[in-house]
Amino acid sequence: MDSKTYVIINTTDLAILDYDQLLTTSAETTIKNLEGDKTIVKYSGDMPETIEQLATKTIHTDSEIKQIVNGSDWKGLPEDEGL
Repeated sequence: MDSKTYVIINTTDLAILDYDQLLTTSAETTIKNLEGDKTIVKYSGDMPETIEQLATKTIHTDSEIKQIVNGSDWKGLPEDEGL
């Protein structure tokens, strides 16, 4: 099984994503930072085209993203969202 890859993107890019290419099901199910300008989406396997096309993105592993969302700039994990 492929491991998950996490991508931090601008929230303004949520509207242009093709969620059929992602493990994230919709803009509403993403984890957002406290400022509301960044969010996390995830995929498995090769980077989907919908992510490749984004000019601003940072790629993270499972352990990296868990540290990030538990930092002071993020809200943490919602109860129904497991990374």
